[in-house]
Amino acid sequence: MQIKNIFTINDWPIYQFLGTVLGVQCLLWLMVILDANGSTIPLLRQIVGVVYLLFVPGLLLMRVLKMHRLGGIETLLFTVGLSMATSMFLGFVMNTIYPVLDVLNPIAEMPLMISLTVFVLIASVLAYLQDRDFADSSTLDTDEIFSLPTVLLSLLPFISIFGTFLMNNYHINLLLVVLLLILALIPVIVGFKSFIPETHYPYAIFMVALTLLLHTSLISAYIWGWDINQELYISNLVIQNSAWDFSIYSNINAMLSIVMLVPIFSIIAKIGSVWIFKIVFPLIFSLVGLGIYAIAKKQSYNKIAFYASFFFISLLVYYTEMLQVSRQEIAEFFLVLIILLIINKDLFKIKKYLLLIVFSFALATSHYGLSYLFMLTLFFALLILIISEIGSLGNLRHTIRKQFDWEKRGYTMNFAPRHAGERTVTIDYVMVFTIFALGWYLFISSSSALNSITDLFIQFSNNIVVGFMNPETTQGLNVIVTQAATPLHSIGKYIQFVAQFFIMFGIFSLLFRPQKMELGGEYVAVDREYFSFALVNLVLALAGVVLPYFSSALNTTRLYQITLIYLAPFFAIGVIEMFGVFDRFVRISWYKFNNENAIKALGAFLCIFLLFNTGVIYTIAQDSPTSIALTDNVDYPRFTPLEVAGATWLHQVGNRTIYSDVPMATMLESFSGTLSHKIPSETSQLRKSSYIFLGETNVQTNVLTMMTVTDVSKDTTSTSALPYIASRGIIYDNGKTRIYT
Repeated sequence: MQIKNIFTINDWPIYQFLGTVLGVQCLLWLMVILDANGSTIPLLRQIVGVVYLLFVPGLLLMRVLKMHRLGGIETLLFTVGLSMATSMFLGFVMNTIYPVLDVLNPIAEMPLMISLTVFVLIASVLAYLQDRDFADSSTLDTDEIFSLPTVLLSLLPFISIFGTFLMNNYHINLLLVVLLLILALIPVIVGFKSFIPETHYPYAIFMVALTLLLHTSLISAYIWGWDINQELYISNLVIQNSAWDFSIYSNINAMLSIVMLVPIFSIIAKIGSVWIFKIVFPLIFSLVGLGIYAIAKKQSYNKIAFYASFFFISLLVYYTEMLQVSRQEIAEFFLVLIILLIINKDLFKIKKYLLLIVFSFALATSHYGLSYLFMLTLFFALLILIISEIGSLGNLRHTIRKQFDWEKRGYTMNFAPRHAGERTVTIDYVMVFTIFALGWYLFISSSSALNSITDLFIQFSNNIVVGFMNPETTQGLNVIVTQAATPLHSIGKYIQFVAQFFIMFGIFSLLFRPQKMELGGEYVAVDREYFSFALVNLVLALAGVVLPYFSSALNTTRLYQITLIYLAPFFAIGVIEMFGVFDRFVRISWYKFNNENAIKALGAFLCIFLLFNTGVIYTIAQDSPTSIALTDNVDYPRFTPLEVAGATWLHQVGNRTIYSDVPMATMLESFSGTLSHKIPSETSQLRKSSYIFLGETNVQTNVLTMMTVTDVSKDTTSTSALPYIASRGIIYDNGKTRIYT
């Protein structure tokens, strides 16, 4: 049976389209009215609110812009991107204009509902006037929707949810271990069997990405990690005040992804801000893996795209460290949309640049660090593109052309691109993005984000010579030379190096010898603008290893993960190209180094890669486990319900400086902001009129965890809590948490 394709709803006949969109709008109002009258239907408003905010504004804008026949993946990604950008910028406009109109609480339920409804109604009218004559009959086959692979893949996130429930409440990790073993088998199944059809690859990537994110994000009933506690505090300030104070000096306070997106989702969908961070943002971030698939698919084959995106989502950083930096989750999603637009040569130029500007501004207002890296990428990629288009290189041109098959990469005989007028990365675009981003960082949050990059540049320039390739100032090199804890962990480290080798081999193989691959007998037609981005990001990744203070600004692991947005496809290409080299120079009677076996090798490698990254190997072997999802013994800032209860009580009754050890201070930042301090090394440095907060581990062991921060590392030590509490009295004790004054 055939049904209408919900993933291309913007192609439906206008009356069916508007009926669906306005129906969701009316349903949301019904939920608001029922809640106001005490007739709440469990979960319904939450589901309707999230669906509304993620899809309705974007679908209407897609229709206004007459964007059709993009395919299900790009339609989904652009729709969600436009919806999120609408919420961010509409919230900013409301926060700026409404107080002038005597609406002093603009970021509250009624102002938001009314403003969003007016936007939807106006956009609906424009969509009707602009695009009422378009209709497409795209359909989905129900046999494919309910096929065995689809059903099994759909179960994965639910198993992840139940597995985290068992771990949180009963400390049983068996289900999560089994789940991760199943996930690790998926690339093997793709390589060796045809159980998952190629048409299902995007869905498989989305389900695996979401499952991996949920298996860690849902650990603990509260947020865990470092930066996310500050993000929660800032977003809660907006919710509590029903307005955003953009003058607060904080890099995070300058990011609309935190000060607008979180409050708007929380208020409209009536979801606590903690669960926005733990469920909604990971749901959005899972689309980044799908975006990597779409980017790779446009330039290669289904299997290369699958393995490139699977490699990206398998990296430990994707489902651990990124969940602690929610603003970067959103920023990376917008970055993927920008790359998709850049390599899309079919969109009408005005529409393309309009979307490009919207997503670029959304990126700049989502995460300052990623925006600065994107500026560098744009500048140097533009330089590469301009040099490559010089038409009068004389003999040098002919010499280079013998090594570079330029025609396969979009060039004619005189180095001019086939689509010379369609190059997206132009001087104008680079200038617009740079001016907007720097202007935003200058005027919002008292120039906090701009001051951060200025201080980093000064530190970098002052140490460029003495700190070059010095492990004491270069975090990337420090990570490489640091000895692994055990031999098994050393193997995990070398597996990362092998993956990085294949990335470089893939890039250089395309740079020096583009060749025809046997998968379908077509060329790997890497877009020249994307290839220039990849070259720049390869250099940025290497710079994190040799340049002082460069990678430590973001952390080496996060810098590497960002570069993989551009470099992940070259990992798969590198493995296939390496097999091609072996096929020419190595002869083994019982094994053929062909593309079919290269794909199988890719699947086997990614199976092992995922098992090491998720920590399953270390958990099964009981060899210094690393995963907070699989063991309770990992020293990490995650918190028990009684610790959160103690922090909540103190937040309600206290207004003094609060001291605690490093993990507890991290949690208290989400409640008390600047009142929270890490306990000093000397008791004499404590303020007399202050609180001391002890968490569960502190109470059980009378030990505090202290931290020493260097240029490239953070080292923890332990010290007795007794000298700090000896002369103080207990004002709160719930059995697991104590507060002294």
